[in-house]
Amino acid sequence: MMDLANGGVDFNQTAALRPPAVVLIPGLAMSFYVWLNLFTTIPYPGKIGLDYNTLGTDWMVFYGAIRSVLDGNALLIFDGDRFTDFLNTTFAGWLSKPLEFRPWAYPPSFLLILLPFAPLGFFGSYVAFQIATGALLAVALRASAGNTLPSGFLLLAALICPAAAINAIDGQAVFLIAALIVGGFGLLEQRPYLGGLVLGLLTFKPQFCILVPIALVAAGQWRALLAAGLSALAMMIASGLIFGWELWLRWIPVILENLVSPNPKWIEYGRMWGHSVYTCAVLLGAPERLASWVQLLATLGAAASVVIAFRSRLGTREKTAVFLAATVLAAPHSGPYDATLLVIATAFWLMAREAPLPLWCWTLAFMIWLMPMLSPPLLLPVGRIVPLFPVLLIALLLVPGFRPPRRDSGAFFSIFGAAARETSGAGARGNDYTP
Repeated sequence: MMDLANGGVDFNQTAALRPPAVVLIPGLAMSFYVWLNLFTTIPYPGKIGLDYNTLGTDWMVFYGAIRSVLDGNALLIFDGDRFTDFLNTTFAGWLSKPLEFRPWAYPPSFLLILLPFAPLGFFGSYVAFQIATGALLAVALRASAGNTLPSGFLLLAALICPAAAINAIDGQAVFLIAALIVGGFGLLEQRPYLGGLVLGLLTFKPQFCILVPIALVAAGQWRALLAAGLSALAMMIASGLIFGWELWLRWIPVILENLVSPNPKWIEYGRMWGHSVYTCAVLLGAPERLASWVQLLATLGAAASVVIAFRSRLGTREKTAVFLAATVLAAPHSGPYDATLLVIATAFWLMAREAPLPLWCWTLAFMIWLMPMLSPPLLLPVGRIVPLFPVLLIALLLVPGFRPPRRDSGAFFSIFGAAARETSGAGARGNDYTP
């Protein structure tokens, strides 16, 4: 029963979206285990699960970079060995053992995002960033749920999954990435300029924005594409004016050089500890050159899936789910925390299916939920099949035989977009984005 007139929720659907106990109990147990790992890492690193050394080792790179720039030592961040030595010296009292190699590989525009957190000190900024980005993701997901189901289902799926715990342990930025993707595509239907501006912010981590222009072109969202380009350009100009243009002049050739001839230390201590297509191919025995070609084919396949999705009549959530899965597949480097994107994509896929959901759907969702437990593939051979999960999820969303029946999923507007419409009194405007 559903009270649509009052914006009610379909209670039958709500019940159907509750995982069966055979999936829910082990899923929550595994999530609790990883979160327990977080709370035991400082006093007993490695005693429960993987040895993460200490909390916030990736945030050390972020915080160390912004502090170096603000302290007048900006060029340090482009020397991977010296920057690693700087981190080991600065955080010696926090680390349980020295970091082996932690270079800065992000564009200077990322420093704009880090700037407001710099005055809080290392630990304060680490905690504040996780809370702020987690809250932003919660807002985007709550808006995306609409009247389809209680937003708590989607929020819990994204914010308590094992991947989210690992994101918090490392001090990574996947909450922000997910919030920008979900919020940006959620705004496209009614506020294409604002949606494009949000999506353009993804350029702070380039591996997660490479499919954005492809999606917008496929959808015919030219206004959003223009806005995304302006957003990225504005971040570039602002970072150049605030931190100096020398950072960009140094970063661009460094990135081009790494694309042609990657630093062997980065391959050994960074990329091989992730679970990208390249990493898993190498670990399965492929030569590095062949693995690079396999990664390129995966990226092209991911781009093709985004084109198909955004030219189709799938709903906004399903298109966003394809984009999230394709983004993980296409990324030349990804970590276990990035599986948060796949958890959200899986939740969107489940929401698009007719109730009741068969057990195989919940089993697949459970396997994706547990993906971080199979990481790193370097240590756990079974984890080398991880790239198959986004491929399978994309197929289930796009292949006609598996595609969920189309259902009216209701409005998919961000809270910000809705507030803007109420303030201006403007009605819904038509555009060339097919929900």
